Amino acid sequence: MHRTRFVMKMSARAVLGTLRLALFTALLLASRMVVPLFRLAVTAGIVLFGFCALARRDQTTPMWAGAVLALAGVALELALGAAVRALAPSDVVVISEV
Repeated sequence: MHRTRFVMKMSARAVLGTLRLALFTALLLASRMVVPLFRLAVTAGIVLFGFCALARRDQTTPMWAGAVLALAGVALELALGAAVRALAPSDVVVISEV
């Protein structure tokens, strides 16, 4: 009885560790493709916000849409980086370039 429980516990740990590593690898590879898109959205949002704030003051809806786009892009990039770091194995150091 005790040995069966021990084997089941170790098997569950192995399966969960494998799933965690697979998810970490998938997110790490996906982040290489998605982060540049997030940064492009942030840049577009900042440009839109700045243009509307300086040149077209009557266009408040696009101005705030640009601000929301920029903030959402930053938030999504930070959330993806946090998820990758949370799923990283204990002996892996995740370094993101600037």
